[in-house]
Amino acid sequence: MTEIRFVGVGGQGAILASEILCVAKVRAGGHGMKAATYSSQVRGGSTKVDVILSDEEIIYPYADDGNIDLMVAVANVSYQNFKAGIKKGGVIVADPNLLNISDEDREKYQIYEVPIISLAKNEVGDIVTQSTLALGIVVALTGVVDKELAKEVMLEFVPQKSKWLNLRAYELGVKVGMSLGV
Repeated sequence: MTEIRFVGVGGQGAILASEILCVAKVRAGGHGMKAATYSSQVRGGSTKVDVILSDEEIIYPYADDGNIDLMVAVANVSYQNFKAGIKKGGVIVADPNLLNISDEDREKYQIYEVPIISLAKNEVGDIVTQSTLALGIVVALTGVVDKELAKEVMLEFVPQKSKWLNLRAYELGVKVGMSLGV
């Protein structure tokens, strides 16, 4: 079983990325569940989406705080609120331009600084693609779903007019994730 947490603010696409992961895992014959927590503020409020992916049936549909394997964080308020759920030695992919990462956090977790927002904006050409870029990183780091299957599902979920941008973002995310060598 792999537990993944996406944190950010409303409107950044954490729910979309988690849905794609779950659908890809189910299509591969496994099981996937997601649970989202967000403020009443539609855009800009703190957001957390936990994903559980397993080859076995998932009995309890919520991530086990303190045992989450990997977190992607692109907003400081959400990072500070939800980092405690990551297991000691767990992986955090953190946007260094947006987060305040303490020395204590660096000792407790494996932190990989990836400027997700800047990459989406400057390399892909649209900041909206940050969630598919993060998805690619997660798929490459965890290997929990096949990269090609996740790409196929992602292309089904994103709007037609932005498919090529999201494809570029996903492929860049996979490349970045592979380069981290976790």
